Amino acid sequence: MKKFVALCIIICLSQMGINAQEITMVPKLLKTEYYEGDKEISNKELKAILEKDVKAFGNLKKSETFSVLSWVALASEIGFVTYGIANKDVNNPTINTGAYTSFGGVLVFSALAYIQKNKAIKKYNQGLSKPTVFSIMPSKTGLGIVMQF
Repeated sequence: MKKFVALCIIICLSQMGINAQEITMVPKLLKTEYYEGDKEISNKELKAILEKDVKAFGNLKKSETFSVLSWVALASEIGFVTYGIANKDVNNPTINTGAYTSFGGVLVFSALAYIQKNKAIKKYNQGLSKPTVFSIMPSKTGLGIVMQF
């Protein structure tokens, strides 16, 4: 009897496609909101979801690296500007070059971080287009449960 119930459960699972919700990214003025279906999720939940897909998680890690570099460039820019103002040497070409280069670094690294995070979400959503399906198929020893990706 137990085997019959288990077989019925397996047959029901084999007929049902298991899908997750797609993730969408909505950029706002000072932050980005993430939604899984209609539900808003936090950055921690996004990271936990993207850990399931190796390629998506790799892009997420690149995004985090570029984000850190952007913050470092911003701190460098603030340092150059503060030094120039404190020493009343605003027209010094070294300080100006450093400030403008740091500002360029902030823009470039922020854009790269956004692009990599967008790629991570797209890779995760592409993986959802192929549902995981359980099916019963013949094997060498009889019937077996097969998980198709």
